[in-house]
Amino acid sequence: MIDLFPEEDLATYKLFISYPKDCKDYNIFIERLNTATEAFNWKDVTDIENFAVGIDDCDVVVVLSGLWDDKPDMIGEHIKYAKSFNKPIIVVRPYGLEEVPEKLQEDATKIIGWNTACIVEAILQSLDIDLYDCPL
Repeated sequence: MIDLFPEEDLATYKLFISYPKDCKDYNIFIERLNTATEAFNWKDVTDIENFAVGIDDCDVVVVLSGLWDDKPDMIGEHIKYAKSFNKPIIVVRPYGLEEVPEKLQEDATKIIGWNTACIVEAILQSLDIDLYDCPL
């Protein structure tokens, strides 16, 4: 059988997801990315305790905007560091909603919904990866 997506040819994208791992939205987001496609490899480098290191190491910062009301200071710090390290910031709208806090709109590289294909596409586009060269 021919392997259309040889593992060794695929890049692994490092994501810092701006929210703690015990959060329901975080867990749903992780589950969606894990089932996105076999042609999209990624690694979670989220480290809430030492977030500057995680953000410096990541390719993209993902902000789950529905959690802004609960942790605006923490998410604001993540965004500040992402901007200082010139990292793309992908903002994911709350599930089923269109509105995103104005502060997040201003800082976002791209704003998307919870559609898995859109999440993967936004990550690749924010890194200037030609989607036609990607085996998605």
